[in-house]
Amino acid sequence: MLRFRPVQARWFETYLPHEQTVRGIEIIAQSGVVELETDPRLSEPMDTHRLHYFVQRARTLIDSHRDDLPGGRSRPTALLGNPVHLANQALHRMRLWSARVDFLKEQLAEQQAERKELHLLGEALWAMRRDGIELRELFSETRFLCKCLFVCPKASCPEGDEVAGQTALIVRGPRHDFLFMLGLRDQRAVISHLVVEQGCEQVGVPSWLSGDPAQRVRQIRDHASELEREITRLEAELRALRHDPEIAEARANLETLAWYLDTASRYLDGLELCHVTGWTTADDPERLQRELWESGIEAVVRYPDPPPMTAPPVTTLQSGWAQPFRPLLLLWGTPGRQEIDPSGLLALIVPLLFGYMFPDVGHGLLLTGFAVLFWRRWPDIRFLLPCGLAAMVFGLLFGEVFGFSEWLPALWVRPFDDPLLILIVPMVFGVGLLLLGLIFSGVEAKWSGTLGHWLAVEAAVLVLYLSLLAALFDTRALPVAGLALVHYVVGSLWKGRGRGLWVLASAGGRLLFSLFELMLNTISFARVGAFALAHAAFSHTIMTLADGVEQPVGWLLIIVLGNFFEIVIEGLVVFVQTTRLVLFEFFGHFLQAKGRLFRPVPRPVTSAETVRPPPGHG
Repeated sequence: MLRFRPVQARWFETYLPHEQTVRGIEIIAQSGVVELETDPRLSEPMDTHRLHYFVQRARTLIDSHRDDLPGGRSRPTALLGNPVHLANQALHRMRLWSARVDFLKEQLAEQQAERKELHLLGEALWAMRRDGIELRELFSETRFLCKCLFVCPKASCPEGDEVAGQTALIVRGPRHDFLFMLGLRDQRAVISHLVVEQGCEQVGVPSWLSGDPAQRVRQIRDHASELEREITRLEAELRALRHDPEIAEARANLETLAWYLDTASRYLDGLELCHVTGWTTADDPERLQRELWESGIEAVVRYPDPPPMTAPPVTTLQSGWAQPFRPLLLLWGTPGRQEIDPSGLLALIVPLLFGYMFPDVGHGLLLTGFAVLFWRRWPDIRFLLPCGLAAMVFGLLFGEVFGFSEWLPALWVRPFDDPLLILIVPMVFGVGLLLLGLIFSGVEAKWSGTLGHWLAVEAAVLVLYLSLLAALFDTRALPVAGLALVHYVVGSLWKGRGRGLWVLASAGGRLLFSLFELMLNTISFARVGAFALAHAAFSHTIMTLADGVEQPVGWLLIIVLGNFFEIVIEGLVVFVQTTRLVLFEFFGHFLQAKGRLFRPVPRPVTSAETVRPPPGHG
C-alpha cells in the first residue's frame, strides 16, 4: 500500500514486575514496533484516591446494568490517556448511557402493558359483538358509578353470591373470560377484592374509546398499530445502546483501571515494578498489552502525553518493495510528521532513471543476478534488483545486449538513430517530477496549516514555470504567465503586509532564484539522455576495439573485460547521477527533513525456543 505520510510514534509506558523485566523487554523487542527511551520527567504517581472514587461509582453502574452492557473483556485494555481523566470520562459516559437505558426500559414496559390491555379489550369487544351484547354505558364516563372490566382465566369468573349486589355480565372469549361490573364508587375496593382473589386482572377502558361496536374495534386496532411502531422504535434504540462501542470501550477502560487498583497499585506502593517507557508505532494500541499478557506478564500499557520538548520519531514506508531505497531517502534526512514520505515513489523513480541511463539487457541481467545471489549477505544491494530489471526493459526498447546491436531489434528506437528524442524524453519526465515536488510542497502546507500562504505565492511560481515552458511551443501561454506573475506580486504583498516596498524587492529576488533553479533542474534531466547516449557510445567503442582483433581469444577477452569495465564504471556513475537528480532536483522542492527516524529495539538474535524462560520467571 502506497502511503505518503510518515507514521508518528506514540509515547507509551508500562510497569513490569522486577523479576520479569528482562522477559518483558524481550517480548516488547520481538514486536519490532518499540523504541525504548528514558522518560526525562520524574515518574508522576496517579491520584489513586480520585481514581478509586470514579471506579467505585462506575462499578455500581456496571453491576446494576450488567445485562444491558455490551460484552466486556477478560483482560485489561491499553490506557490511551491520563487514567484519572479516563475514569471520569468513562463514568460520565456510563451515567448518561444508564439514564437513557432506564428511561427506555420504563417507556417500553408502559407501552407493552398498554399493548397487552388493548389486545384483551379487543378480545372482549369481539366476544360481545359475537354474542350481540351492547353495553354502551360501559364506555361513557359517570361521576357516581364504578365501571370495571376484568379479565379472568377461562372458567374462573366469580358468579352468584360472590358478585351479589353488583350488576355483572360475563362474556366468554376464545382465550379469556371477561367480567363487566357496575357499582357505587365506595364499593370499588370490594369489587377488586372479590375479583382479584380469583386470579383476575382489571383492564382499563380508555377514555378515547367511543362510538358503535365497529368503531370501537377500529379504534383499538389503529391504536394497537401505533403502539407496535413505538415499541419497535424503543426496542431498536435499546438494542443500539446495548451494542454501543463507546460504552464497550468505557467499560473496558473502567475494568482495566479497576484491575490496576486491585492488582498493580499495591506493587507501586512498595516500588516493586520497573518503569519502562519509549515510543511505539503499533497500529493496534492493545498489541503490546496483549503480547505481554499472553506471555504471562500482568502489566497495563499506558499511552500518556509524551514528555515536553521531545520530538516523536516517525517511520517511513516499510513495504518490502520500498525498503531497498530507504538509504537514499536517509541521505537527505527523515521527513517530519507534516512532510511527504517519498519512499514509495523512489521504488519507481530510481529504477526508471537508472534503467534509462544504463539500457542493456545483458548488463541488467548481470546486475539482477548479482542482487539475487548476494542480497542476503549484503542487504543494502537490494536496490540493484529493480534497477537491473529496469535496465533490461530499456535494453529491449533500445535493442542493446552487451553492445551487440544486431542481436535484438529495438522495440522503440536506437539511441544514435534519434539522439534528440533520447535527450528530450527524460527532460519531459523531469518536468513532471519537478511539478510533483512543487505539488507536494502544497500538500505539506495544507498539513501544516499554511495552505493560504502557499496558494498566495508558491502556487503562482508553479503556474508561471509551467506556462513559460508551454510558451516555448505555443505563445498563447504567455498571458497565463502574466496572470501568474500578477498573482505572485499580489500574494507577496499580502504575505509581507506591513513591511513596505522592500517586500517587492525581496519577492522579485526569490522569484528570479526559483525560476532559475527550476530551469536548471529541468536542463539537468538532459543528462539522463546524455548518459544513455554515452552508454551506447561506450558499447560501440568496445565492439570497435574487439572487431580490430583477429584472434578469437583476444576478441573474447576484449568483449568480456570491456563489458566488465563498463558495468563497474558506468554503473557507479549512473547511480551517483540518479542519486543527485533525486536528492537535489526532486527532494529539494518539498522535503525539509525535520523528522527523527524511529529506531526499534533490535530483536533478540537467540532462539526463542532455547533461551526464553517459561512465563512468570525472570
